[in-house]
Amino acid sequence: MSIQSVSNFLSEKEKSQRSIKTNITTDGRGLPQRFFYRGQSNDFKSSNNVANIFRQAKLSGYTREYSFTNEYMRRYANEFNNLENNFSRLSYMQHFGLPTRLLDVTTNALVALYFACQSHLDSEEHETDGIVTMFISNKTQNINDYTYYSSRSDTVEVLSTLALMDEVKKKNIYDSISSYNKEVDALLKEDRADLYQSWYLDLVKQFPKGYYDQLSEENQEVYNSLTDIYNDINQSYEVQCLYHDIKSDTGYFADLINFRTLLHPFFVEPSLNNERLRAQSGFFLFEPYNGTSCSLKSIHDDIDNKVSLHNGDNEPIRLVIPGKNKLQILKELDQSFEINQATGPRIKSVQVK
Repeated sequence: MSIQSVSNFLSEKEKSQRSIKTNITTDGRGLPQRFFYRGQSNDFKSSNNVANIFRQAKLSGYTREYSFTNEYMRRYANEFNNLENNFSRLSYMQHFGLPTRLLDVTTNALVALYFACQSHLDSEEHETDGIVTMFISNKTQNINDYTYYSSRSDTVEVLSTLALMDEVKKKNIYDSISSYNKEVDALLKEDRADLYQSWYLDLVKQFPKGYYDQLSEENQEVYNSLTDIYNDINQSYEVQCLYHDIKSDTGYFADLINFRTLLHPFFVEPSLNNERLRAQSGFFLFEPYNGTSCSLKSIHDDIDNKVSLHNGDNEPIRLVIPGKNKLQILKELDQSFEINQATGPRIKSVQVK
């Protein structure tokens, strides 16, 4: 869809959102469905919507995430000690331009349009086309697939803390989670799809006593196997280190994680104490991928599949802003909506070598 003006953009956006084939308005927690947007000054193809940390060169098979975050937190210890949790620390680093696994998105489509209209020249000094990608939360009500959390969610705390761990422990935990999910998948036949959720709710004491006794003998065997598989990962050295780091951050955290809910992208609502995020109606897309084994294309495709808004042909929707229209649209945004440099770029950035 090629965009000619702001009004044309808003019209195409509304048309696209009306065309989606879903009746879901809240997820299993009662949270409303939300639309998010991201504007890019150029179509970067397979690296579109891939967080910056995954676009960095790897060192000896590992990502550079820990080398970046550890050095930055050491250098600016006073600032980080005053932040409320590890997600706030990640978002602080994202704010100042450090490569993280967070991707800036917005609930204000016109802010995304502003970023899509920024100048980007190709090798022949021609202005490239910009794009706006639209995302949607709550594609599913499955507890294992929630794609929208507050910054104080346990899931966000777990994955933010994991992101700040050293690369060896981090890789081992991601590999263990992947193996855990494969073992669980092998146990759960189609007619037992709900058993895992019930088993986990019983594990965290949300079911009354006696649930296990009501299961058939066959399902009790699966229940016992799930418990054994869970204990293997939950009591491992690396996961115990993860719990230690979480408790150092939060003060208290039960040694219970639903590992099935972790390996998919989700949106996070940040704290509103950030001036830039308030101005841009900013949210983050958290990308909890194993950077040592996931390619840019696999991350890009997973995000498109799980959170991008699709059209009637089941293709991700991209609103294209021709390079020749960028300047005129920027003038419209400034004059009619007061969206300009004040609501656009980061306040400042840092270089970490």
